[in-house]
Amino acid sequence: MAVSKGTGEYISKRDPSLKVGFAIFMAVAIAALGWVMMTITSSPTVKGASFLWLPAALQLVAGVWLGPVYGTLAGGIGAYAAGILSYGGWGLVDIIQNPIAGGLANAFLPWLLFKLLKIDPTLGAKKASDVLSGAMRALLLTILVLASGMLSPRLNIPGVWGYLVPLVVLLVGGWLLFANMTMNMRDFGFGLLVAVIICVVSAFIGALGAAVGGKPLAAALIDPGIGWFAGDLVSAILGLYLLPLYTTRLRNAGIAE
Repeated sequence: MAVSKGTGEYISKRDPSLKVGFAIFMAVAIAALGWVMMTITSSPTVKGASFLWLPAALQLVAGVWLGPVYGTLAGGIGAYAAGILSYGGWGLVDIIQNPIAGGLANAFLPWLLFKLLKIDPTLGAKKASDVLSGAMRALLLTILVLASGMLSPRLNIPGVWGYLVPLVVLLVGGWLLFANMTMNMRDFGFGLLVAVIICVVSAFIGALGAAVGGKPLAAALIDPGIGWFAGDLVSAILGLYLLPLYTTRLRNAGIAE
């Protein structure tokens, strides 16, 4: 680390070995946590497909912090190692569901979308807990909108006017729930969108893997597809919580982008 003249501020000097070492650490952490998740929350019909994939949080931050090469390798190799450790998964199906879904969808895609959408990884949050609070409020708002949408037909509201109730709930509920959030709502909203997109893509890849293994694609989209998406999404939101918690520290250390 070097000190800038006159300011006393630390300027991180990037040492490639730091990034490589951190990528290895992340791969090992993903493998270890993935092994646990595949062992205790595996789908009963698709070997190794986990209904709660907590490593998705680590894969997301690995992609955002380490970039398209080291992040993708950490996410993919870690997931592949988890499959090998938990059920001896070496084959084509395992490659599709682990390094491809885990590396490309869960790690590379977040990096790409964060760059394209110009999202600040800190999400403008003063405290990391603000992100978790925001995610819980977004979940509550989603439930309220869905509930109001189910209620509309029972109110016998004609035609397109039936969409008015959930729209009002969305606008009013969003204003009430997010009015006092102390973070960049644009970055937070796009961050949630990224989490949803990568989980949809990952779940679809997982379903394709199950189809390659002999399961009808329509059935695979339901199992493991739906459970895969839900489990990944919970974990990806946890990843959003980790970003403001550690991004600045890792940047100062010369590791994160």
